[in-house]
Amino acid sequence: MIPFWWPHNQGLRQCLSVHSEGRIPEDSGTSLATEVTVQGTPAGGRSLPGPRLEFCAEPQFICEDMSRTDVCQGRLGNCWFLAAAASLTLYPRLLCRVVPPGQGFQGGYAGVFHFQLWQFGRWVDVVVDDRLPVRDGKLMFVRSDQRNEFWAPLLEKAYAKLHGSYEVMRGGHMNEAFVDFTGGVGEVLYLRRDTPGLFSALRHALAKESLVGATALSDRGEYRTEDGLVKGHAYSVTGTYKVSLGFTKVRLLRLRNPWGRVEWTGAWSDSCPRWDALPAECRDTLLVKKEDGEFWMGLEDFVRCFNTVQVCSLSPEVLGPSPAGGGWHIHTFQGRWVRGFNSGGSQPGNETFWTNPQFRLTLLEPDEEEDDDEEGPWGGWGAAGAWGPARGGRIPKCTVLLSLIQRNRRRLRAQGLTYLTVGFHVFQIPEELLGLWDSPRSRALLPGLLRADRSPFCARRDVSRRCRLRPGHYLVVPSAARAGDEADFTLRVFSERRHTAVEIDDVISADLHALLVPYVPLELGLEQLFQELAGEEEALSAPQLQTLLSIALEPARSHARTPREIGLRTCEQLLRCFGNGQSLTLYHFQQLWGHLLEWQATFDKFDEDASGTMNSYELRLALNAAGFHLNNQLTQALTSRYRDSRLQVDFERFVSCAAQLTCIFRHCSRQLEGGEGVVCLTRRQHLRPEAKSRRDPLRLCPARGAGALARSGGSERRRGSQPARSGFWLQCPPAGRCWPRGSLHLSALCSPHPDAGMATAPFSRRLHDLALGAWQEWVPG
Repeated sequence: MIPFWWPHNQGLRQCLSVHSEGRIPEDSGTSLATEVTVQGTPAGGRSLPGPRLEFCAEPQFICEDMSRTDVCQGRLGNCWFLAAAASLTLYPRLLCRVVPPGQGFQGGYAGVFHFQLWQFGRWVDVVVDDRLPVRDGKLMFVRSDQRNEFWAPLLEKAYAKLHGSYEVMRGGHMNEAFVDFTGGVGEVLYLRRDTPGLFSALRHALAKESLVGATALSDRGEYRTEDGLVKGHAYSVTGTYKVSLGFTKVRLLRLRNPWGRVEWTGAWSDSCPRWDALPAECRDTLLVKKEDGEFWMGLEDFVRCFNTVQVCSLSPEVLGPSPAGGGWHIHTFQGRWVRGFNSGGSQPGNETFWTNPQFRLTLLEPDEEEDDDEEGPWGGWGAAGAWGPARGGRIPKCTVLLSLIQRNRRRLRAQGLTYLTVGFHVFQIPEELLGLWDSPRSRALLPGLLRADRSPFCARRDVSRRCRLRPGHYLVVPSAARAGDEADFTLRVFSERRHTAVEIDDVISADLHALLVPYVPLELGLEQLFQELAGEEEALSAPQLQTLLSIALEPARSHARTPREIGLRTCEQLLRCFGNGQSLTLYHFQQLWGHLLEWQATFDKFDEDASGTMNSYELRLALNAAGFHLNNQLTQALTSRYRDSRLQVDFERFVSCAAQLTCIFRHCSRQLEGGEGVVCLTRRQHLRPEAKSRRDPLRLCPARGAGALARSGGSERRRGSQPARSGFWLQCPPAGRCWPRGSLHLSALCSPHPDAGMATAPFSRRLHDLALGAWQEWVPG
């Protein structure tokens, strides 16, 4: 848990100082009175300056204790949120984290309240003022049974503020709120008449303080049935109990309608005569005859009337250490599907499926033997059929819970966007392929893998799957159902037993052949043409280089449907990379020509249809073939920069990209004595752009007192026992400085050396813009 920190201390002090005057600053600059809207307008009726001033004489944040009856639905269709909040009240320890105690309308009341909510891997504090939407003197949205209690409507406002407005809270799934309240992992079970072990699973889940809800689906909105249930509505599951009716054991579930009214009228309802057959003590304990939305029903009726059960298992951070010892194991990854780069669709047979983000999961220890023989659809961590190696000859397996979350999509509803259909596949990786697996090789290796499991693909924020897998190595591939869809995502891996998980990525390096192209003698005609264009200067300007290349590359046009011309701006870039920035001598042109022939051969390999372009998904492969091995972050930045609107990369753009990479790696190689080995810069070192000349616009300058770390390039072995590469490695500090436009900020090349044991610096959108700032004027078009 992160410690609470009151943001905007100056604004809060101002609130406290003027509170004695009976007013709250309208515009203190602290955004404490942020308007929360419905349908783009201030939320309904009136937005009052504070509950105590108009419609409530003695407001209370909490009256006595918080309970499930404090949450009653208003005009907003957010029963999923309210059902989750009602479930949260069953566990005071969890509720006190979301709704920190010690707040109220008395004492040092400043007109603001704060709540803590989990958002995609971290806990955040949300501060709201006390202005609530009312109509005719009554709260429009959530309310409490006690008219002067306001923790629930203020929590609803905080949740609406976090997601942008009240309006985007219309419609949802309880698991979204469950996860945001606890940081746990939500699972969905689709009920069938023969669902085995359901009662035991729900009993264990509630005993572990899991949050449980149920939904009766509907294809025509919410409507009430003859037996009192509301179809298309979410209910909280708040308890289980077994009673004896004669010689029969009856399994009962306690549910609550977040409306605070409209209850089940069938068997075991409040007015059912079956209660009279129970002992008085049992009846008095269970039965509360009150129109509060809470009721009991039998398990058989529950399975018949409801379609899904949603359970949120608490995260290790909230639940604490395992009683058996060893603690919890969790890995969290943040990622994004980007059109034209790694949004390859959900079908393994698609030609772009291999581009999806990939994560290697290694399960090291099987589950322990459990005493409970009743296998349920969940059964807790490692208990659902989790047999140990010595029980009944069963094959030992590991239970792992995978959770895929779409980030910030609810907030984007205001822009007309909805949740994408997403999910993930789990493939088994044979031992012999472990040392060979990286992103470029996955195109050839992925089709041969055996699929071990998969999640459902559905349009929800949270898609989870509890997998039972043998100990070994696996590849988790999250994807959107449709290739080209873009979204941010969070992938989490939970297990009670030990596991490891890493993102499949490459280490930034360059093969020597990419930088030291063998000398290629110029044909006589080409050399004569150079001399004619250069004249007495004996060097080419950018327009002259463009003319020369348009003639020299002419033979390649017969193999392509479109001409391979090099534009003037790209020629200016080539002068900066291979010349002195203003001209190009014959010697330097020979070097450039050798590179161009190499790049042209590489481009032809990936331009299979001779259209003059390659698919942007293949840019990583083309750069890899050209000798540049880049990580996912840098490759994504390059792809977004050099692709066109049709997700294609033409020859000129490919040349521009390859030339810039060559320039960067050459600058790095100059820092090595003898031009061989490895450059490895720690976080205490700096890359300082220093415009010494047009010919050498960047110089690497280690910080004072921090020596450069160099290693022999020939003996290095990469992570995963892959074959050694001769080349150059980079480790750069976090981006904390504002680099001037026109410089080449090498923090974009951010990756740890495999033997250095140093953490990778973060890569942000700002860093992406800064790192590519110098390239913008060089990119064609």
